[in-house]
Amino acid sequence: MKPTFRSRVQILLHGVDHKSRLSLTVHLVLASAIIINVVSVIFESVKQFTDHYFIIFALIEGVCTLIFTVEYGLRVWSSPDNPDFVGPWARLRYMLTPMALVDLISILPFFLWMFTAIDLRFVRIVRLLRLLKFTRYSTGLELMLRVFRQQAGIFGAASAALACMLVFSAGAIYIAEHQAQPDKFGNLLDALYWCVITLATVGYGDVVPITPFGKVVASVISLTGIGIVAVPAGILASAFNSELRRRENEYRHQATRQLLGKRLTERVRHKLKSHQEELGISDEQAQSIVEDIRDVHRNESDEILTCPHCHNPLHLELKDAETDPKTQKS
Repeated sequence: MKPTFRSRVQILLHGVDHKSRLSLTVHLVLASAIIINVVSVIFESVKQFTDHYFIIFALIEGVCTLIFTVEYGLRVWSSPDNPDFVGPWARLRYMLTPMALVDLISILPFFLWMFTAIDLRFVRIVRLLRLLKFTRYSTGLELMLRVFRQQAGIFGAASAALACMLVFSAGAIYIAEHQAQPDKFGNLLDALYWCVITLATVGYGDVVPITPFGKVVASVISLTGIGIVAVPAGILASAFNSELRRRENEYRHQATRQLLGKRLTERVRHKLKSHQEELGISDEQAQSIVEDIRDVHRNESDEILTCPHCHNPLHLELKDAETDPKTQKS
């Protein structure tokens, strides 16, 4: 069945196809618009630049908003052809996804500024959220978001433990210091602020305990803060390592299917390169995995590629990496 125009638009916007010049051009324009617009917002916050280059900033904002509006409209229009949103209310279900909401929020500030009397400082800050759109074009950012989603439960448990620690610490330091320093520890909110700064190991030094019991509590809180900060960092590092291992194993599986008993033709190289880019595997990692596969299966491959009559090596020309070769010649 010939793909419709809507399905082609959906495929074009869904991800970068490195074999298509049109796909590369479209995503390069979108990524460039995001970067240019965010840089423009940052410089626009400087009054001297705003006074001299107001027209340029307005032009950049207008062009980028037009690009993002067209992109958002096409994504919503083509969403019924996305396998994840087939069925009734496909467009509405797509519009409620996190990235679709980011796309919508990225274009709203311009129309709010045009048709309402909203505070422009708020509009500038909201426009910076357009940087989140860049996660579509960065494998590293996509990997980070995936890791956070996978470890959401563990991070939730760690956050709950941190919240309990903050409340208990605030109560302890309040009891120890509120009489000696009523201006600095006069209520639990002030004590809670001090505990957050101390547990985060920042310690501005603007508020310090002066009673003996308060100093003991502060010492315990400071030492506990080192461990509290280390726990999420360790979880995150472990999760990143696990996800990278999973991607390497997936690439190894794909490479084994392509290479086992077959020559490394240009067609196979292209397929492996495509898998590598999809998984975010570096060239060094991919090369190491391919060499490892060829070393491990070299003896087995030699037996497969040896003529049983003359014992000379067989040369296989791969026509399709997914099918067996039709011809062999010795």
